[in-house]
Amino acid sequence: MVRINPLTLAEAKPATADTLTAIKGKLGMVPNLFSTLAHSPAVFKAYLAFAEALGQGRLDARQRELLALAIGQVNACQYCLSAHVLGAKKAGFSPEQIRDARLGEAENPLDQALITLAILVVRQRGVIDDTQLQEARVAGVDDELLIEVLGQVALNTLTNYSNHVAGTEIDFPAVAVRP
Repeated sequence: MVRINPLTLAEAKPATADTLTAIKGKLGMVPNLFSTLAHSPAVFKAYLAFAEALGQGRLDARQRELLALAIGQVNACQYCLSAHVLGAKKAGFSPEQIRDARLGEAENPLDQALITLAILVVRQRGVIDDTQLQEARVAGVDDELLIEVLGQVALNTLTNYSNHVAGTEIDFPAVAVRP
């Protein structure tokens, strides 16, 4: 049940409406998540800037998608899972790769370490022990990647929790929370 209705372009403040219009031009639609976050221009602007900044980091687009799938699964966010399953399909992920990411599994040791670390951070609320950190480091997670994983967890958790609180209507092909 929708608890925060997405803003229409007419309801949005001018600068936010311009951003939503640009998103519509790029994607062909304005995802309900975006027009819901737009209730707070500050949060919406911060979300977009954070996502853009993370897109320029060392984690590549495929790794960020793997993390989004794993984090969305741990947080049981049907909206984000629906959006990211569609995105992963468009990026060439196989159904098995999508399922595996949702189950916290990856094909190579670095990706596995990134996913495992993200899941631990979510489940343990950021409290990871020395052994868990050392396992990530052995697989190739250095300080830069560690901080980027934390950034991805923060960004994805913001959207996951926003959708839970708002009851955002899914405007992508819906997937079940259970993989």
